[in-house]
Amino acid sequence: MTTFKINRILIPTDFSETGLLAIKHGAFMARLFKAELFLLHVLEVSEYTYDIPEPVLRLPNLEVIQDVATRKLSEIAEDIRKEYGIAATTMSSTGKISSEVVNYADENKIDIIVMGTHGASGFEEYFMGSNAHKVVTRAHCPVISIQTQATKLGFADIVVPIDNKFHSREKINYAIELATHYASRIHILGLSESHEDHDEAKFNIKLDSVEEVVKKSGLPYVRKVVEGTNLAVSAMEYAKNVNADLLVINTDQESALTGMFMGPFAKQIVNHSRIPVMSVKPTEGEFDSPNLGGNARIY
Repeated sequence: MTTFKINRILIPTDFSETGLLAIKHGAFMARLFKAELFLLHVLEVSEYTYDIPEPVLRLPNLEVIQDVATRKLSEIAEDIRKEYGIAATTMSSTGKISSEVVNYADENKIDIIVMGTHGASGFEEYFMGSNAHKVVTRAHCPVISIQTQATKLGFADIVVPIDNKFHSREKINYAIELATHYASRIHILGLSESHEDHDEAKFNIKLDSVEEVVKKSGLPYVRKVVEGTNLAVSAMEYAKNVNADLLVINTDQESALTGMFMGPFAKQIVNHSRIPVMSVKPTEGEFDSPNLGGNARIY
């Protein structure tokens, strides 16, 4: 069973509205967990160079832009110190944004990444075009993605969707760690597709196992099962109806080999949820047993 502790938090920012909102969420979390806070700005440079025939056309001076970004990060760090009473380590770099974020997280042993996302639809959604989505699929630590509507700080109600597919129970541990510090209520949300033909008894065994873990934590919780034709939509509708503040999901990766794709459930949630989403990459080998009866072990 995975042990999850938040000691080091990374906030990548592009100084956009969602990027600055992510800083507020991350700083609030850092104060609550007494964690170290890291701010990162990546200036993405094109892989391609071009011959410019006209001397009046000039490429941006990257050093100047980098200096501006460094000063801006320092100003934000000072604002965080004044408002939240914590120090923040700042770093600016150049390169591919998602790669720089993931590498920085690995090199600095980051426990969780908090970053803004603008969502996605159409072509971009299908190909996972945004930087936040690329980070979600590649990062080894959990990623909390935040859209512009998530202005409330703190998580009073945390929804953990559980469906009938192989799932790691470890995401419950992540939800419990957050809920313990935020004094949250956990919603164990069983999701069943309306047309799905499955063994209800086995599905309840899975939910019973999850409920047992939450009950042992001493946190308040509710258990609910809903049916729907689109489980991602059902999860988001439930979260809206109970005024939840956070959804905790597995990335459910379709390609274990490349790690570059997310399952349709996770993709829809990350793209369209109006509340923050914590995406957890299941640890290899820590999946539910397909035999949930008898002595089945759920990690």
